[in-house]
Amino acid sequence: MNDVTQRWSSRKFAAAMVWQAVMVWLLIAGHLPVEVFETLTFLLLGGYILGNVAQHVLLRRNAS
Repeated sequence: MNDVTQRWSSRKFAAAMVWQAVMVWLLIAGHLPVEVFETLTFLLLGGYILGNVAQHVLLRRNAS
């Protein structure tokens, strides 16, 4: 994995963790219903996975 790939991978992970922490805080504070928290968590996880897959596909295309 090259330097650019590592840098963007860690940024995606850090952003996902920050947003998850915000959602947990909103849930604990009572500002976010459990159903919405679950939906947003699934969307966040799906977006993170989709971003990783897209990154690998694009890197594979550029390497060819």
